[in-house]
Amino acid sequence: MTESTFSFDEETAHFCSSLDVGITIHDSETGDIHYTNEHAEDIYGYSKRDLNKSNIVDISPGSISQSEFIKRLRAAANGHSQQFEWRIRRPSGEIIWIEMRLSELTVNEHSYVIAAIRDISDHKMNLRYLRLMNRIVNHNFRNKLQIIQGSFNQMNTQTNDKLFNGIRRAIAELVDLTNWVNAITSLHRGQKDHKINVRQLLGNIVTEYENKYPEISWEVDCENVFIMGDTSLRRAFEELIDNAVRHNSHDDLDIVVSASENVADQQIDIKVIDTGEPIPDADAQPLIHSYDPDPLEDAEKVGLWEVQTIINTHQGMLTLEENSPELTILKVSLPLADPQ
Repeated sequence: MTESTFSFDEETAHFCSSLDVGITIHDSETGDIHYTNEHAEDIYGYSKRDLNKSNIVDISPGSISQSEFIKRLRAAANGHSQQFEWRIRRPSGEIIWIEMRLSELTVNEHSYVIAAIRDISDHKMNLRYLRLMNRIVNHNFRNKLQIIQGSFNQMNTQTNDKLFNGIRRAIAELVDLTNWVNAITSLHRGQKDHKINVRQLLGNIVTEYENKYPEISWEVDCENVFIMGDTSLRRAFEELIDNAVRHNSHDDLDIVVSASENVADQQIDIKVIDTGEPIPDADAQPLIHSYDPDPLEDAEKVGLWEVQTIINTHQGMLTLEENSPELTILKVSLPLADPQ
């Protein structure tokens, strides 16, 4: 990127600096950043000097391509304002949601695009909690209650052990769903973060599962790395491992849990790898494309929703790295904590 000759007059520069919103000025053809206010520095986590020399798409983990960003810039420069959301990775390894609005701007007879940026991570998480609760209560509860209601309607003409066992299972599932609601609600109660030894945490979880399922081949390959988090992270990793155990035949099943430091992104990459069946498309698509699925689609499977919510709460990301008949790899990326 060449050194920018862009400049505001003093009054305009002071006004942009005083705004409680991030402001960046972009070249409408290349996307290069010519100006950054202090609030944009705070949102992105980069100094003005570093941010002005960066390709902004490089810090977005799979959210938007360079060609798509340039397309939006050029549309804005032609008078068609743009508004969209994407995810960025800060130098600390944190992944947050931002909202960006692009509009045309002319300075000294030159055409630019001005971007207004807001950190909307809290809004996205609140929306996710709401959708997740709606998914559980409005769909799962209703389905189970309908099963109970239909079974009782048959009791006058069909009373047998199979019927009563079905009712018992439905009631037990309702109780489990109540536990889900309590668990999900607890995610939003501001639990206190503390330093977590990833190798110790994952090793303890795998040991518990290995004792229960010795017929499965288990392997732990974890570096001595640390993250900041609360007790919900343990539940997330347990769910990922449990998912591999519950949904696969244990014959010739290999499960590997690994953790390694990603120095370039200041993150810890944690992977749960199994040789079982691939994850169904309905569950896999949101993980591949990083979007929130429709809460009424395939609503029985809440587990990966909960894991995504927990990981997002910790400024991380859950992705499906491989999903083939030979191998399934789920990856969790979380900000790296100082081991000291």
